Amino acid sequence: MSQILIYLQIMDKKLSFTILLLSTLFLAGMAQNKPVIGLALSGGGAKGLAHIGILKAIDSAGLKIDLITGTSMGSIVGGLYAAGYTADSIEQMARNIDWRVLLTNSVSMRSYTMEEKGEYGKYAIELTANKGKIALPTGFLESQELWLKLQELFFPVAYIKDFDKLPRKFRCIATDLATGEAVVFSKGDIVTAIRSSMAIPGVFSAVDILGKRYVDGGIVRNFPVQDVIEMGATYAIGVSVSSPLLDVKELDNALKVLTQVVFLNENKDRIRESALCDLLIDVPMGDFTSSSFNRANEIIELGLEVGRKYYPYFKQLADSLNLQQPAGVLVNQPMGKALQLNNITVSGLRPGGVESFFEQLNLEIPGKYQASEITGFLRNAFAYRMYKNITYTLQPDSDSGFTLACKTIPEPLAALKAGLHFNSLMGFSVVGNLTLRNFLSASSRTLVSLNVGENFRGLAEHLQLFGYRNPWSNRTQFYAEFQDLPLIEDFKRLGGYTFRYFKIDNQFLNSARRRWSGGFGTKWEYVGFNPTIERGEYFNGHNDFFTVYGVSTFNSYERPFFPPKGYKVDFSFGYVFGMNPKVALFENGQDIGTIEENGIAYGNYLRTTLQAERILPLGHRWANISFLQAGINFGPHQSLANNFFMGGATSVMRNQITFSGLREADLSSESVLAFKNGFRYNVLGDGYVTLHGNLMYYDFIEKSSITLTPSWIAGAGVTLGYNLPIGPFEYTIQYGGKGAGWSTYLNVGFPFRSH
Repeated sequence: MSQILIYLQIMDKKLSFTILLLSTLFLAGMAQNKPVIGLALSGGGAKGLAHIGILKAIDSAGLKIDLITGTSMGSIVGGLYAAGYTADSIEQMARNIDWRVLLTNSVSMRSYTMEEKGEYGKYAIELTANKGKIALPTGFLESQELWLKLQELFFPVAYIKDFDKLPRKFRCIATDLATGEAVVFSKGDIVTAIRSSMAIPGVFSAVDILGKRYVDGGIVRNFPVQDVIEMGATYAIGVSVSSPLLDVKELDNALKVLTQVVFLNENKDRIRESALCDLLIDVPMGDFTSSSFNRANEIIELGLEVGRKYYPYFKQLADSLNLQQPAGVLVNQPMGKALQLNNITVSGLRPGGVESFFEQLNLEIPGKYQASEITGFLRNAFAYRMYKNITYTLQPDSDSGFTLACKTIPEPLAALKAGLHFNSLMGFSVVGNLTLRNFLSASSRTLVSLNVGENFRGLAEHLQLFGYRNPWSNRTQFYAEFQDLPLIEDFKRLGGYTFRYFKIDNQFLNSARRRWSGGFGTKWEYVGFNPTIERGEYFNGHNDFFTVYGVSTFNSYERPFFPPKGYKVDFSFGYVFGMNPKVALFENGQDIGTIEENGIAYGNYLRTTLQAERILPLGHRWANISFLQAGINFGPHQSLANNFFMGGATSVMRNQITFSGLREADLSSESVLAFKNGFRYNVLGDGYVTLHGNLMYYDFIEKSSITLTPSWIAGAGVTLGYNLPIGPFEYTIQYGGKGAGWSTYLNVGFPFRSH
């Protein structure tokens, strides 16, 4: 049957009705021979979301698509359509997906165990070490959450291994990394095939299947029109979201030249495949790029606009084919239906790792499970940070049941991590981490972290789990913190101190749920302090003491910075004893005796700390943030270097009470209550503006030999924030009462903490 190329230029304001009429007459003749309609969707990353608008127009017109091919993002959208989803349902999925989470190496922090939340997302770079050598990944993103989401979406057809048996016949294109040849997937696990098709080199890790390694099909054939024709299409509709090459006059810098070179082959492929189309839909993408996932809704709207222009043509085509049924074909097993799982298998693990995996998965077999439930179990196992990737396939093992065949890629025993941090108080620093799992003992994590810069931090920690289904664990820490702090009186700097802080801490924790942990511990602390300016009255020396305490923590955030909603609470209550001060008092450089000789009383005391934050969403972009902090050393005795420092926008040191309007250590007290309330607006993508005000009450616990007057202070500020790949960017302009005045504060990257 002869082919007719109908190229309708989208940039025109209206369709050519003359062509439409002629093509309708032609297609009416074809209808007698029952043409097979094929649809080819190009790759394009985020731009591929525009395909959804074309599918909606096809559905609205009642046009039945028989065959579908897709590459990269085209394989995802096309695969969902082939699986039986309507365009409306695909649109809702695309609009509701959190692309920021999907395109990372992590699952939501909510799935992490409480022991692992403190390490979540702290490092910009994570490399593995194996047999003494640093191993580079095959791609920046292993994309566990993407795997899980695809498996959840394709769960209703996961048991179908022949893509011709899907509601619509389907093919997707990948590239064999060893030969450079295009590979057309027609059988196997559909999620694995689609993930191979979209494995952009250097961005997503390559996919291994039966000894071969596959990457993005767009390298070789980004627009798979010839493949839908080879499947048997007698009428091929092609949708391309590729951007045209730049004119030579626009190639005015090295980046544009490099980008042009990368897309040369794609452009040749687009021209070649476009000539095979009976109907070519070339979507004008404007300034959208393959990484514009933060503009997903805009891209979908563009596709809808283009789809509306083509609706009359699809309608005429559908009518000429005398369709008797709607285009939307439902799969036999809808998303909400549970499947019977009779068995679980797992591959890829080291000897002895299978039992641990089943404990972490904690999925009882046999039983009936929905897709979302299986996804939840896999997230829980992944959250132990022992696997790069966990995927699964469903294999029929009876007339009504399946085997859940899990495949894992274990993390090496050692991981090297690094990040950068700048803070108005701490200055610039490089953060490094070595994490070892099951190194000193089974079911354990050992780590060493260093913050090297103007103010040193160091942490060595061993976490011992008493089995993956046992809620109890033991954590032993050694922490060191060196910090320069100003000596401030009436908001004027009179001098400064260099603090040296060491802590040895041992905790027994119960983390029965992934949002809460509680327990008890004992710690020894050493605080040394030396003046940097010997003027006025000051102390010189050190103090060390013990604390027995109880602790309770709750955390429902899905990410550590700019979470959209949730609660976070840290509470401790303890008894401080065994104080051993070696402190001398000086005045203008003259030694005036020990603290005892100067009548300063010290002794044992009770101590409590609290940090409670709530983030409440107020519509699509707004959120209310409430933050309560407390630090109280009870009793008449002075704590001697265990008081609280108030000020600063980011918690970066021990005993800090953050406060909008004060710089770090603008005030210091042994009793403080602070409340902050603010409203945060999500400007666009990862950008935020927060308006906040706070009130603080302090010096309300009397101390012997010191006259204290309970006091209030208020402050306010505005923070501009952005979630960078290296961590948060936060710039704060703030104002404090009682003479604190105006100040600014900058934090970039993840601050170093001991918890």
